[in-house]
Amino acid sequence: MGAAAVLALAVVAPAIAIGVKPTGAGNVKVGTKCGDTVPVGPTNRNGVYKTMPKTLKDIYSSYPDKLYASPWATKKITAKPPWKIGYIAIGVSNPYNNHVLQTLKQEYAIAKKKGLVEGSLVTNIPPSLAQSTPESQIAAMKQMVRQGVDAIIINPADSVAESPTMEALGKQGVPVILGDVPPAPGSRYQTSTWTQNQVEADAGTLGIIKKGDILIVRGVAGNQNDKVLYNQKVVDLKNCPDIDVASVLYGNWDVGTAKNVVSQYLAAHPQPIAGVLQDGGMFAGVVQAFESRGTKVPPVGIEQCQAGDLSWWLDRIDSYKTVAGCINGYQGGYVYFNVALRILANKGPKYNVLSMPAVTIDNTNLKVYAKPGLPLTSTDELPGPKTAWCDNKCLDKYFLRSGQATKK
Repeated sequence: MGAAAVLALAVVAPAIAIGVKPTGAGNVKVGTKCGDTVPVGPTNRNGVYKTMPKTLKDIYSSYPDKLYASPWATKKITAKPPWKIGYIAIGVSNPYNNHVLQTLKQEYAIAKKKGLVEGSLVTNIPPSLAQSTPESQIAAMKQMVRQGVDAIIINPADSVAESPTMEALGKQGVPVILGDVPPAPGSRYQTSTWTQNQVEADAGTLGIIKKGDILIVRGVAGNQNDKVLYNQKVVDLKNCPDIDVASVLYGNWDVGTAKNVVSQYLAAHPQPIAGVLQDGGMFAGVVQAFESRGTKVPPVGIEQCQAGDLSWWLDRIDSYKTVAGCINGYQGGYVYFNVALRILANKGPKYNVLSMPAVTIDNTNLKVYAKPGLPLTSTDELPGPKTAWCDNKCLDKYFLRSGQATKK
C-alpha cells in the first residue's frame, strides 16, 4: 500500500461514508525514524510504475517485486457471457475467509440475474489448512478448466509453486485472480488484488513500541503472501535499532494456533516482551496468550482486524495503543469477484498487481469502527459496506476501460 507521508486517497475514503482519516498510508510516513515505513519497490521503477499518477506511485512503493503491465490490457477474452467462475481457497479458518466465500456467492447470484454468469460458483475448499496443498490446488485449477470455468479466483497455498499452472492457464485465455495475495515473482498473467494492509499496522506499532524485545507471528510457512508480509516487517525494523526480535513463530493465520505458539513461547521465556507483530487475523490469539499468563498485553499490530479485536481495544482506549490496517471479508469478496468480471468483459487491467489501500485505524478513529461490548473472540468483522475497500469508481483507476462488466 501507500508510502506517502499523507495520502489523500479519495477513491476509497468516500465509500466509507463516515468521518475517518485518509486510508492507505495516512497514519504513517516514509522515513528513517522508528515508526516510519520503508519503501521496498517496485524493483523496476523505470517500467510501468513510471507512467503512474503520483497517488498510485505512493501506493505501489510498498510492492517489493517487479511490476508489469497486465497482458489482459491487450489480450482479449474470447469467451462470451454468461461465464462460469471458480473459487479455490485454503481451508476456511477464520471469519474473513468465511465472509469472502459468502460474498462471492452473493455477487455470483447478482451477476447471474444480469445474465453475466450461469450456474453456481464452482468451489474447491478443503476442510482444513493441512489439506490445502499446492498440488491439490493445481489439480483443482485444471479440473475447473475442464469443467468450462472461464476465470478462477484463488487464495493460493503457495503462489510460487502454483505459478507455472496459473501462467499456463492465462496464456490459454483463462484469467486467474489472486485474492489479497501477491503474485509469484516474474508472473504476469495472474492478477493480484492486494491490500498489503500490514504497512500501517507494522510501522505504526513499531513506533509505539520503540524499544525492547518483540515477537513476530507469521502466517502459513511457504505462503508467498506470508513472505512478503514478513519481509516488510524486517525492513521496517531497520528503522528501530532499539527493538530486537526475540522469536519468529508461525500461527497459520488461525487464532487458536497463534494462542498456542505464543503461550508456549511465553512459558519457556519469562523475559518481558515489548510488542508483537502478526501477519493477520491472529490478534485475539496473541492477546489470549498474554492474558492467560496474567501478563500485560503489549502493543500488538492488528492486521486484518475483527470486531472483537476492536471492541477489546475500545475497552482499553485510554491505556492501550496500537495501529490496525483492515478490510473485511465482504469487501474482499466484492473486489475479487468484480475484478474477475471486468477482466472477462475485456476492461483491461493496467497492472498485474492491483494494490488497493485498506482502512487505517488507530486510537484517534477507533470509536468510529469499534462496537462496544463484544467478546474478543467475536466472529463479527469490522463494519462498513462491501464497497468500502474499493468501489466501482476506485476500480476504474486500475482498468483501461471504466465501468462495470456488461453482457455487451
